[in-house]
Amino acid sequence: MKKWTNILLPIPDWLNIWVANKPAHFPTIDQRMALIIDLAKINVQQGGGPFAAAVFESATGKLIAPGVNWVVPGKSSLLHAEIMALALAEQSLGDHELAQSGGFELITSVEPCCQCLGALIWAGVASVVCGARSEDAQAIGFDEGPRPANWIQELQKRGIAVTTGIMRPQSLEILQSYTGELYNSRLLGSNPKN
Repeated sequence: MKKWTNILLPIPDWLNIWVANKPAHFPTIDQRMALIIDLAKINVQQGGGPFAAAVFESATGKLIAPGVNWVVPGKSSLLHAEIMALALAEQSLGDHELAQSGGFELITSVEPCCQCLGALIWAGVASVVCGARSEDAQAIGFDEGPRPANWIQELQKRGIAVTTGIMRPQSLEILQSYTGELYNSRLLGSNPKN
């Protein structure tokens, strides 16, 4: 039997170079979302999915960790942008619970799927800011999973502020221009892009 020792997140080679060429702080929500939309666009150009996210320090806009959807190139269904951003932020800050380290927010190009919704609850972010809606991702063929209809209220009950629709048209443009693989589309029963 094979012995496993570690789980490694495959980070795209270009991601660190991309981050190094960006400022350290993004003072406004629109600046943070514009960064995420740019990251999603570049990720598609590099062979990843049309999704990006990042964890920022809420008060200062300091970029803590970016994440991109690397499911297909990384060969793992776990490699959603939000999961990568949260995991890298936790590693960077040396804490498995971001609530212990201060006020952090997750900015994401599309509302979280069921997997990412659960992860952001446990990660302890203070807020989540979303661009496109889940139905926008589903309209092109992605399965976002069984999220509760009242997911925003559920997060708010847990002290997590939610803002949706920030720069939605720009986020939607990335989704609608995507021609790559639609993983999990079989779960919806058909692939609208084929």
